[in-house]
Amino acid sequence: MTDTPIDSKRIASAARCFDAGGRLQRWPSKRAEQLLVLWVVWSYLPDDQQLSEPEVSSMLRDWHDYEDYALLRRELCDLGMMRRTPNGRVYRKVSQDMPAEAMALAERVRSGGER
Repeated sequence: MTDTPIDSKRIASAARCFDAGGRLQRWPSKRAEQLLVLWVVWSYLPDDQQLSEPEVSSMLRDWHDYEDYALLRRELCDLGMMRRTPNGRVYRKVSQDMPAEAMALAERVRSGGER
């Protein structure tokens, strides 16, 4: 991990995209906040497990309420947070360290919001 300072305002803004139960309610407009939100979604995915597209889609649907699980799935793959086979049948989470800001957001979301 790097020693990049944590932007508490960005974390607070991204945290408002989640409800008290940790479900994503809206897609942030700022790219930096979108990336933080994607890290939280990524953290919910199982490690070292092959998943089918319907399984990934079902998980993503369960974690948000704004009905665009395909956007989340596509972004996770485009950013290298998840890999899929060329035919799109098998998905796998890419193991990596979360950035410090993303970890702080994930902790806040899991604790139910405000701290």
